[in-house]
Amino acid sequence: MSRVRVAMCVLAGLGSFAIVVAVLLPTLVYDRLAVTPLDIAATTVATTAEGAGGEVLDSKTIAGPGPLSIATDVPLVLQRYLTVEDPSDADRLTFQAGATVRRLDRDADAGLLTASVDRVTSDRRTGMPVEPAGSLQTTVDSPAVPLPRKGLQYRFPFDTQPITYTVYDATAWTSFEAKFVEELTMEGLPIYHFQSVVTDADLSTTTQSPINSVTLPASKWGLGDGDEPVTMKRWYSNVRDIYVEPTSGSLVWGKETPYQYFARDPKVPEVTIFKASLALDETGRLEQVASARDAANKLAWSTSRGPLLGYAVGGVCLIGAVAAGLIGSRRARSPELERQRADAAQ
Repeated sequence: MSRVRVAMCVLAGLGSFAIVVAVLLPTLVYDRLAVTPLDIAATTVATTAEGAGGEVLDSKTIAGPGPLSIATDVPLVLQRYLTVEDPSDADRLTFQAGATVRRLDRDADAGLLTASVDRVTSDRRTGMPVEPAGSLQTTVDSPAVPLPRKGLQYRFPFDTQPITYTVYDATAWTSFEAKFVEELTMEGLPIYHFQSVVTDADLSTTTQSPINSVTLPASKWGLGDGDEPVTMKRWYSNVRDIYVEPTSGSLVWGKETPYQYFARDPKVPEVTIFKASLALDETGRLEQVASARDAANKLAWSTSRGPLLGYAVGGVCLIGAVAAGLIGSRRARSPELERQRADAAQ
């Protein structure tokens, strides 16, 4: 076999292989890559801005003597440690999130406001909850409460769209809409901004807590000097901004303004329980953006860059194979033409 013919076969083989790879990348390969990894172990920290602390009710004053006491301008930090636990397999994974909220103006346990361990099993592709039901533990000496849920929580689906999604709120123990707001960029990375608004949520109808409904003397509530009993419910509002890298569905940043308060009428807050504006700190934001960029780049090679390169290489190789075939054909005809010319001359 001539060298030209060998080159033609090699180019044809390479071209065919490159095109097959280009076809498989967005189907078979993407399906294997577009799943939430099982080795997640991440810590995120959200804080109040300097000079803009929150408001916190001193829970000890509920049962103690004197009126209720509310501290203002309290520096706060929300820390969450997210891991993957069992049950997890090829199609699902279980997120476990240990979270604490602390006031930084007090040391050690004196500054701890809340602590919880939340678990939810989600589909590795869509991010939606699946069986078994989730759970939430809020005290060390009490077992976790089973919490079936609907809505996204710790990630969005791969190929997130600019539409309205349902998200789960671990404070209200129920789900709310997260509406698409805008597309923007962070560190050059395209990001989708969603916003979930919670207003006048009656926590006594969805959660379990001894302070969901509280009866105290009017004077304790700050309603004059009388001792007549007054009952108030615990209400909750929040505006949560969620920033998502759409290719991978990774959460890259977030901020929220949780507000819990006692009131007889939800439209008229009377005693603040907790009020703050919290945002993921800059270190966490940069780490989340970098991780999302890596995930998006890997997926891009299977959906756009890889197939385009495959088709380009395949096309060049096939054109080269055709060219080699034409050259080989011309060379094979040349001796025959010379013989014909010689015969004609005789």
